[in-house]
Amino acid sequence: MRTAFSRLALSILLTALCLTGVASSPALADAGAGAATVASEDKRFIDHGNQTVTDTRSGLMWQKNDSYLRTHHWLSWDEAADYIQKLNREAFAGFIDWRLPTLEELKTLYEADKVNSKQIGREMVIHIDPIFGREGSGAHWSSEPNGHFNAFGVVFNTGDQFSAPKSARSRKSIRAVRQP
Repeated sequence: MRTAFSRLALSILLTALCLTGVASSPALADAGAGAATVASEDKRFIDHGNQTVTDTRSGLMWQKNDSYLRTHHWLSWDEAADYIQKLNREAFAGFIDWRLPTLEELKTLYEADKVNSKQIGREMVIHIDPIFGREGSGAHWSSEPNGHFNAFGVVFNTGDQFSAPKSARSRKSIRAVRQP
Protein backbone atom coordinates (compact mmCIF):
# COMPACT_ATOMS: atom_id res chain seq x y z
CA MET A 1 0.00 0.00 0.00
CA ARG A 2 2.82 2.39 0.92
CA THR A 3 4.56 1.74 -2.43
CA ALA A 4 1.34 2.41 -4.35
CA PHE A 5 0.88 5.68 -2.43
CA SER A 6 4.51 6.67 -3.14
CA ARG A 7 4.04 5.99 -6.85
CA LEU A 8 0.82 7.99 -6.89
CA ALA A 9 2.50 10.91 -5.11
CA LEU A 10 5.44 10.75 -7.54
CA SER A 11 3.05 10.70 -10.51
CA ILE A 12 1.21 13.75 -9.21
CA LEU A 13 4.50 15.59 -8.63
CA LEU A 14 5.82 14.76 -12.10
CA THR A 15 2.54 15.81 -13.69
CA ALA A 16 2.69 19.13 -11.85
CA LEU A 17 6.30 19.64 -12.92
CA CYS A 18 5.45 18.89 -16.54
CA LEU A 19 2.53 21.32 -16.48
CA THR A 20 4.75 24.09 -15.09
CA GLY A 21 7.55 23.34 -17.55
CA VAL A 22 10.07 22.54 -14.82
CA ALA A 23 10.36 18.87 -15.77
CA SER A 24 11.33 19.80 -19.31
CA SER A 25 14.53 21.37 -18.00
CA PRO A 26 17.51 19.30 -19.23
CA ALA A 27 19.24 19.89 -15.90
CA LEU A 28 16.33 18.37 -14.00
CA ALA A 29 16.36 15.32 -16.23
CA ASP A 30 20.13 15.14 -15.79
CA ALA A 31 19.86 15.07 -11.99
CA GLY A 32 19.13 11.37 -12.07
CA ALA A 33 16.12 9.15 -11.70
CA GLY A 34 14.62 9.00 -8.27
CA ALA A 35 16.16 12.27 -7.06
CA ALA A 36 13.82 14.09 -4.68
CA THR A 37 13.30 17.65 -5.90
CA VAL A 38 12.20 20.79 -4.10
CA ALA A 39 11.68 24.17 -5.77
CA SER A 40 12.68 27.51 -4.29
CA GLU A 41 9.85 29.84 -3.30
CA ASP A 42 9.94 31.67 -6.64
CA LYS A 43 10.52 28.41 -8.57
CA ARG A 44 13.81 29.71 -9.99
CA PHE A 45 15.93 27.02 -8.34
CA ILE A 46 15.37 23.28 -8.03
CA ASP A 47 17.06 21.37 -5.19
CA HIS A 48 17.59 17.82 -6.44
CA GLY A 49 18.17 16.31 -3.00
CA ASN A 50 21.70 15.21 -3.98
CA GLN A 51 23.58 18.35 -2.89
CA THR A 52 22.94 20.06 -6.24
CA VAL A 53 20.68 22.96 -7.20
CA THR A 54 19.67 23.87 -10.75
CA ASP A 55 18.94 27.41 -11.89
CA THR A 56 15.93 27.14 -14.20
CA ARG A 57 16.83 30.46 -15.87
CA SER A 58 20.35 29.54 -16.93
CA GLY A 59 20.12 25.75 -16.84
CA LEU A 60 23.30 25.64 -14.76
CA MET A 61 23.61 23.06 -11.99
CA TRP A 62 25.33 24.37 -8.85
CA GLN A 63 26.83 22.71 -5.82
CA LYS A 64 24.32 23.36 -3.02
CA ASN A 65 26.97 24.02 -0.36
CA ASP A 66 30.04 26.11 -1.02
CA SER A 67 33.50 24.64 -0.49
CA TYR A 68 33.75 26.06 3.03
CA LEU A 69 30.58 24.29 4.17
CA ARG A 70 31.89 21.06 2.66
CA THR A 71 35.50 21.18 3.94
CA HIS A 72 35.52 23.78 6.77
CA HIS A 73 38.54 25.41 5.09
CA TRP A 74 38.88 28.66 3.19
CA LEU A 75 40.38 28.26 -0.29
CA SER A 76 42.78 30.34 -2.31
CA TRP A 77 42.14 30.64 -6.04
CA ASP A 78 45.14 28.38 -6.60
CA GLU A 79 43.59 25.71 -4.32
CA ALA A 80 40.22 25.96 -6.07
CA ALA A 81 41.50 23.88 -9.02
CA ASP A 82 42.45 21.07 -6.63
CA TYR A 83 38.99 21.21 -5.03
CA ILE A 84 37.33 20.93 -8.47
CA GLN A 85 39.59 18.02 -9.45
CA LYS A 86 38.62 16.23 -6.24
CA LEU A 87 34.90 16.73 -6.91
CA ASN A 88 35.37 15.25 -10.38
CA ARG A 89 37.48 12.31 -9.12
CA GLU A 90 34.76 11.54 -6.57
CA ALA A 91 32.05 11.98 -9.25
CA PHE A 92 30.27 14.38 -6.89
CA ALA A 93 26.48 13.87 -7.24
CA GLY A 94 27.22 11.45 -10.09
CA PHE A 95 28.97 13.98 -12.38
CA ILE A 96 32.57 14.46 -13.50
CA ASP A 97 32.35 17.82 -15.27
CA TRP A 98 32.35 20.28 -12.36
CA ARG A 99 34.23 23.55 -12.87
CA LEU A 100 34.69 27.03 -11.45
CA PRO A 101 31.98 29.44 -12.60
CA THR A 102 32.73 32.45 -14.75
CA LEU A 103 32.34 35.85 -13.14
CA GLU A 104 29.07 36.45 -15.01
CA GLU A 105 27.67 33.04 -13.96
CA LEU A 106 28.55 33.73 -10.35
CA LYS A 107 26.93 37.18 -10.44
CA THR A 108 23.61 35.60 -11.44
CA LEU A 109 23.34 33.99 -7.98
CA TYR A 110 23.30 37.36 -6.18
CA GLU A 111 19.74 38.49 -5.40
CA ALA A 112 19.55 41.64 -3.26
CA ASP A 113 15.98 40.91 -2.15
CA LYS A 114 16.79 37.42 -0.87
CA VAL A 115 18.53 36.54 2.38
CA ASN A 116 20.16 33.16 2.78
CA SER A 117 21.80 33.65 6.16
CA LYS A 118 24.54 35.48 7.94
CA GLN A 119 28.05 34.85 6.72
CA ILE A 120 29.89 32.34 8.88
CA GLY A 121 31.52 34.19 11.77
CA ARG A 122 30.22 37.60 10.71
CA GLU A 123 27.10 39.72 10.96
CA MET A 124 26.95 40.38 7.19
CA VAL A 125 24.04 38.85 5.30
CA ILE A 126 24.49 36.61 2.25
CA HIS A 127 22.10 37.53 -0.57
CA ILE A 128 21.50 34.29 -2.46
CA ASP A 129 18.44 32.08 -2.55
CA PRO A 130 17.79 30.27 0.76
CA ILE A 131 17.67 26.98 -1.16
CA PHE A 132 21.49 27.01 -1.06
CA GLY A 133 23.44 25.87 2.02
CA ARG A 134 23.28 28.32 4.92
CA GLU A 135 26.07 30.21 6.70
CA GLY A 136 28.77 29.66 4.14
CA SER A 137 31.21 32.11 2.67
CA GLY A 138 30.16 35.56 1.56
CA ALA A 139 32.87 35.69 -1.13
CA HIS A 140 33.34 33.16 -3.94
CA TRP A 141 36.12 32.90 -6.49
CA SER A 142 35.32 32.84 -10.21
CA SER A 143 37.35 31.07 -12.90
CA GLU A 144 38.68 34.37 -14.22
CA PRO A 145 42.18 35.62 -13.47
CA ASN A 146 42.90 39.34 -13.28
CA GLY A 147 46.46 39.50 -14.50
CA HIS A 148 49.13 37.11 -13.32
CA PHE A 149 48.71 37.41 -9.56
CA ASN A 150 45.01 38.19 -8.96
CA ALA A 151 41.61 36.65 -9.72
CA PHE A 152 38.02 37.89 -9.73
CA GLY A 153 35.15 36.80 -7.54
CA VAL A 154 31.82 37.99 -6.14
CA VAL A 155 30.92 39.21 -2.66
CA PHE A 156 27.41 37.98 -1.86
CA ASN A 157 26.86 40.56 0.87
CA THR A 158 26.84 43.40 -1.67
CA GLY A 159 26.83 41.79 -5.12
CA ASP A 160 30.12 43.52 -5.94
CA GLN A 161 32.91 41.80 -7.77
CA PHE A 162 36.34 41.70 -6.17
CA SER A 163 39.88 41.14 -7.32
CA ALA A 164 42.26 39.57 -4.83
CA PRO A 165 45.63 37.82 -4.86
CA LYS A 166 45.26 34.23 -6.10
CA SER A 167 47.07 33.05 -2.98
CA ALA A 168 44.57 34.74 -0.60
CA ARG A 169 42.44 32.37 1.47
CA SER A 170 40.88 34.94 3.75
CA ARG A 171 37.17 34.08 3.98
CA LYS A 172 36.88 32.92 0.37
CA SER A 173 35.43 29.74 -1.06
CA ILE A 174 33.99 28.42 -4.30
CA ARG A 175 30.67 27.04 -5.47
CA ALA A 176 31.24 24.52 -8.25
CA VAL A 177 29.01 24.56 -11.33
CA ARG A 178 28.35 22.41 -14.36
CA GLN A 179 26.45 22.80 -17.62
CA PRO A 180 24.13 19.81 -18.11
